[in-house]
Amino acid sequence: KKDSWAKEYTELKGLLSEEEYVAARASTLNAHYTSPVVIHSIYDTVERMGFRSGNILEPSMGIGNFFGSMPKELERNCQLYGVEKDDISGRIARQLYPKADIRIAGFETVDYEDNFFDAVIGNVPFGDFKLYDRKHNAMEFKVHDHFIAKSIDHVRPGGIVAVITTKGTLDKQNSTVRKYLAQRAELIGAIRLPNTAFKADAGTEVTSDILFFQKRERKIAAEPDWVH
Repeated sequence: KKDSWAKEYTELKGLLSEEEYVAARASTLNAHYTSPVVIHSIYDTVERMGFRSGNILEPSMGIGNFFGSMPKELERNCQLYGVEKDDISGRIARQLYPKADIRIAGFETVDYEDNFFDAVIGNVPFGDFKLYDRKHNAMEFKVHDHFIAKSIDHVRPGGIVAVITTKGTLDKQNSTVRKYLAQRAELIGAIRLPNTAFKADAGTEVTSDILFFQKRERKIAAEPDWVH
């Protein structure tokens, strides 16, 4: 509705079908595309943790920036899986990475086997809303926490989950989410990014964290200090 964007609005409406336009508009709140610098740093850390090969899932992949910035050795030794809800972004990703198994659907509707992946790496959507997922979101977590919890379910024991999430995951006063995650995975490390980390690539200022988890062999009852 902004006059200064009238030309772009008209062009976009002409290029997209009604369904595509609605989907694109719905994704604007959490389509935070990640800079190569951040992605390279995550892969560097994951490799230093000892990850060398296996099945990698990116649960909210956009057009596949994480696949495109993957170290060549990892790319050769890994089978890539991706999920993207936005139809246009997902179709672009399929063109860019034809060898990858990419599903165009909401992550809440995709039912991979638990313990199937060796690593989940990506930038999860942030938002003050919940997704219906009977199996993997019975606790009705917000979208970002749901993505992390479901990712931990999907990796094998000892597997790595390295995700960018809103600072709310670690900062919220209620510790229920952190307690749930800590029972199932060890928090290996956490890095807070400056709120300008996504400004150049996504046009947004948001404070976010990179969290590194390693899935436990079995659930524990103890609560590590970071839960509180």
